[in-house]
Amino acid sequence: MSKIENNNFAKNLLIFDFDETITDQDSEYEVAKNTLTYEQYQKIVEQDKIGDSETFNHFFKHLKERGLSLEDYNKHLEKLELSPKMKELFEYLKKNKSKYEILIISGDIEYVIKHVLKYHGYLDLFDDFICNTCEIQNENSERLIYVQMIQFPHDCNLCIPTQCKGLELKKFLEKKQKKYEKIIFVCDGGNDFCPAKKIFQKNDIIFPRVGHGLCKKLFENDSKKELICEIYPWNSGDEIITKLKEC
Repeated sequence: MSKIENNNFAKNLLIFDFDETITDQDSEYEVAKNTLTYEQYQKIVEQDKIGDSETFNHFFKHLKERGLSLEDYNKHLEKLELSPKMKELFEYLKKNKSKYEILIISGDIEYVIKHVLKYHGYLDLFDDFICNTCEIQNENSERLIYVQMIQFPHDCNLCIPTQCKGLELKKFLEKKQKKYEKIIFVCDGGNDFCPAKKIFQKNDIIFPRVGHGLCKKLFENDSKKELICEIYPWNSGDEIITKLKEC
């Protein structure tokens, strides 16, 4: 086992996606469909399909037009459900935090991620966040929140235009300059394939959520042969706990 400074054993780097991994729904879509008109909601969906980097800002502008305050938005965020047994997984990690450095890499915005985690009592569990930053707008602005989307320039054809998770993980590892025992990624989407393919080694683990984009890519499209890391599909957090106990 590798060692780091002060003669401590190296930790595992545990990475989470957010939407449809920590939360059981896509936070943007879930709040949009419960706050916007049908026509406004469909416009947001269509913008996301074409990769419009202003999708978040259109969404927050629509919320302001409908008279919703930031407090109203927060209440809808607090209705988001965590994925099955995710609380149990987080409780396990709280008890075993000395083994892990825990990171979120997500295309969602920092405000949403931190508000949801704080509401459920798990914000302090996470050490770092790689996501879209935002600015809370004043009452006279046209939006509740403004999201600066152009933060992740890249030429990766595996990822969404606004974020390459492989590149962001590479930069994170270079900055930390640490040796991790394992890199472990709990995720769901097709773009989560990128870091697993480009960075993960034989000793590392990826947990793709069953029925979601990455699991379909790996097993229905036979892309798993492109990975050298271990692959463990998951339906609920207790399956992840079982495997982590073996690490």
